[in-house]
Amino acid sequence: MALLAYQASGAGGCGKWVVRETTDYLDDPLFEDAVKSSTGPNATVNAIGSAKQSEEIELAPDSEAQLPKKNTPVIDLAGKWKVILNKDSLESKKRSALDLILIQSGDRLQGYGTLAEKGSDIPATATGTISLDGISLDVKLTKQKKDYRLDLAQINSTLEGSYELYSEENLAEKGNATAKRSGPGA
Repeated sequence: MALLAYQASGAGGCGKWVVRETTDYLDDPLFEDAVKSSTGPNATVNAIGSAKQSEEIELAPDSEAQLPKKNTPVIDLAGKWKVILNKDSLESKKRSALDLILIQSGDRLQGYGTLAEKGSDIPATATGTISLDGISLDVKLTKQKKDYRLDLAQINSTLEGSYELYSEENLAEKGNATAKRSGPGA
């Protein structure tokens, strides 16, 4: 008992030992606050110690965080798309086209394709998300250090919005983007 009391009090312990007739425990306010925050309404672990499923997590009344609704309808973007990129510039009317095949899983997108530019096809990969605000798509050219960042909204059967082209993390150009389904059944 003396060894335990020494370790808790003199050797850098955070609290003090409380001796009771039936139980001994370390009284540590920092630990108790941590336990309260991990078992309260914002806890991500359930009573048996495993991770809570998203529908089990309860948010505190003052929390601004919102969990996605389980049955939120998401538009179907899976398939072949042709994205026309029109550069905004008075000196140049540059136009490029991306041919993409998108694969959708819930609100996530990924895919691959090519950028047709100056008579050649440059391989590209795409990742993105779908939200109530629109579609965000990042297209990386695999043989160049260039990334297209597209912000689109669905308007009837097309996607319209803007793009920014980054070359080695620097904004190189920006413009308008219009995407339409391509291939059979488009």
